Amino acid sequence: MKNKILIMALFTILLVSSLLPNAAAASTSFLMNTKKNYTYTVYEQKNKHNRSSMTATFTGKINDSDLWFYRFAGDFFQQLYLQDDYGLESASNTELKFPLVKGAEWKKGNATARIISLNNTVKTPAGTFSNCVLVETVYNAANKDLAYYAPGHGLIKLQSGSGATVEVSKIENAHYGRVLIKEKGIAMYNPQGKVHRILTKGEGLKVFKENASSYDVGGGYYVKKSKATLFYTGFVYSKKQQLDIYAPNGKLHRKTRVGETIRVYGFKNGDYQVGGGYYISADNHVQYDR
Repeated sequence: MKNKILIMALFTILLVSSLLPNAAAASTSFLMNTKKNYTYTVYEQKNKHNRSSMTATFTGKINDSDLWFYRFAGDFFQQLYLQDDYGLESASNTELKFPLVKGAEWKKGNATARIISLNNTVKTPAGTFSNCVLVETVYNAANKDLAYYAPGHGLIKLQSGSGATVEVSKIENAHYGRVLIKEKGIAMYNPQGKVHRILTKGEGLKVFKENASSYDVGGGYYVKKSKATLFYTGFVYSKKQQLDIYAPNGKLHRKTRVGETIRVYGFKNGDYQVGGGYYISADNHVQYDR
């Protein structure tokens, strides 16, 4: 429970509809890779053996910002990130200020952030990252955070003045949707084009990429596109309350049951597209699984 409170304080649990207007992005991106899934390890320096995991998956774009879905200790939250000429922005703070200059300072809420050094090499369980930027955020004389940002992956390690550490422990290729098998007799093919197995009606296979004729379901195995296959990105639900489904004209269509899963076919400007122009807004209580 203590780790849970610490991590909720370290990461802003805030979802807004947009961030600052985007200018031309800096040449080096410090945004997370939207084609990857991230796993982080959370622990306290005084008790490194008591570890928790947090995961982050990309949901979609809201205007020019990336929306990420985090899960930690049985809870979840969403966070927006944008990189522009001014810096790397989260929904409520400037994480990095451009241009990247050692000693540069900026306000971060009631704290002061400062770039301590550039071109750091940081080792984590997920690998070694080069050219990392180290940012110190000072709240008071006795409380400061140290955060490392890696090109192409964003925040990879955070050491809190309260004693907690968050570091990336795994980075994996992300599937961006699933293919639903609607009929019996549909085959999965191996990379050589031979039938690997016959799929069961109702199976939902992860999709990592696609072309005009097939879905790649991992390792070069694929399923041919047909009327018997249906692509969807994931599904939404809430374990605590009903979700509102809106019609294309913006009027309330119906409310879901608590825990009811609704298939999602896309994400557009903060709304989960659930078919036929109907949508569910990406509010803080909505859980999204790919």
